[in-house]
Amino acid sequence: MSQPIHRAADLTDVGIGLIRRDGDFLVRRRPEGTVYAGYWEFPGGKCEPGETLAQTTARECQEETGLEVVVGRLRRVIEHSYPHGLVRLFFFDCVPVDPAAEPAADSGSCWIPAIQLLSLRFPEANEPLLEELTKE
Repeated sequence: MSQPIHRAADLTDVGIGLIRRDGDFLVRRRPEGTVYAGYWEFPGGKCEPGETLAQTTARECQEETGLEVVVGRLRRVIEHSYPHGLVRLFFFDCVPVDPAAEPAADSGSCWIPAIQLLSLRFPEANEPLLEELTKE
């Protein structure tokens, strides 16, 4: 089966927060009715017109988890072609503004030790990043 051909206009920029606290990362299960439902992911989403990728990351982290975050350095950019489209993922190191804050109960989010990230099922574009995070 051949890979779909995507035009540059099909490229979607996505800001993603690698929210870390005491060696754990905040992850969530993708909700039912979405692409890759049941897979794990780091919080993030599509960049809106007029937003920087750091602003996108902060907004999406707050919308998806209820946590305000400080967006740090851009750790990695991964471009990946999924059957549903071409994405460019911008992964930012983040920390919660309030270190004791917990994600919203209905967000599906939880803290996972870095060493356990590889045991969770993430969309395939995350694989090189997961290996990097578990080695730190």
